Amino acid sequence: MSDYPLVSIVIPLYNGSNYVAQAIDCALCQTYKNIEVIVVNDGSTDGGAGGDICRSYGDKIRYFEKENGGCSSALNYGIRQAYGKFISWLSHDDLYDENKIEVQISLYGKYNLDQNTTLISHTGRLIDQNGSHIYRPTNTKSGLLDSYRMFEHLLFKDGFNGCGLLIPKYFFDSGLFFCEDMCFVLDWNLWQKMALKGAKVYVEKTALVSNRVHAQQVTVRQADRHAPELRQSCKELFELLKNQGDTRFILLLYYYCCARQPELSREIEAYLKQNNIRVNPAQKVKYIAKKRIIQMLKRIYHTLRSFGRGR
Repeated sequence: MSDYPLVSIVIPLYNGSNYVAQAIDCALCQTYKNIEVIVVNDGSTDGGAGGDICRSYGDKIRYFEKENGGCSSALNYGIRQAYGKFISWLSHDDLYDENKIEVQISLYGKYNLDQNTTLISHTGRLIDQNGSHIYRPTNTKSGLLDSYRMFEHLLFKDGFNGCGLLIPKYFFDSGLFFCEDMCFVLDWNLWQKMALKGAKVYVEKTALVSNRVHAQQVTVRQADRHAPELRQSCKELFELLKNQGDTRFILLLYYYCCARQPELSREIEAYLKQNNIRVNPAQKVKYIAKKRIIQMLKRIYHTLRSFGRGR
C-alpha cells in the first residue's frame, strides 16, 4: 500500500455558482497533492453559471453534468467515477482547511489503522453566508470506535460531519451507497450501514472543515422531510439487523426508538419477545434519558440561535 494513496474529493453542485469556486479552490490547494477533484453538476437551474465556473478550471478537475436527482444521487455518481483509494465529500458551499487530507491520511500510519475498514472523522466549524464564524458547542473526544461503538455513537451522541470524513472506497466498492430519496439523513443512514458492515471510525476533535449555513440549503428549505426520513432510516436498519441477527445492535436500535420512534419501538419489542432476547431495564432507562437530554440541549441551542438572529 502506498503511503500516499489517491484521494478523490467529490463536490456535488446544485445552483451553487456563488460558492463553488471557493470549494474547488480549497480542494485544489490541499497540502496533500495526490488528489483528484470531481465536481458533479446535479441539474442546476442557474442558466449555466455553475457549469461555466467549473469548466474554467479545465483539466484541473473532472467535471460531470447529470439530471437532477438530489445530493445523494450526485454523490453516488461522483463516487462511481472516482479512482481514489479514499473518498472525501465536499459540499459546494463548504470549505476544507488546506491540510485536511494530509492530516487525515497521516493518522492511518500514526495509529496503524486499517485503510480498508477505518473512516477518519474530524469535526467542523459553522460559518454564515459571508464566511463569519457561528458559535457551536462541541464535546467530541478523540479515539477509535469499533463498529458497535460507532453505531452507538451515531444513535445516542451525534452524527459525523459528512465533509469532515475520509472514507475508504472499499465500502462503496462493496455495494454501499447513499440512499437517493433522502436529503436529510442520507449520511447518518449510510454511516450506520457501514458500521453494520464492520466499519470502524477514528474520531478527532479538531475541526478541519467550515460548514456554511444559509437560507438556500435543502435542509433549511425542506425541513419537513427530516422526521419521515428518520422513520424510514430506522425501519431500514431494523430490517437489516433482523437479517444480520446481531442482538447487541438490535437492542441499541430498540433503545433509540423508545426515545425517538415509539411506533417502531413497539414493533422491535415484539420481535425481541418472539426471539427471547432479554432487555436490560437499567440500560433502557439510561439510553432513553441520554437521548432525550441531548435532544433537549439541541433544542435550547437552536432556540438561542433563533433568538440571536431575531434581535
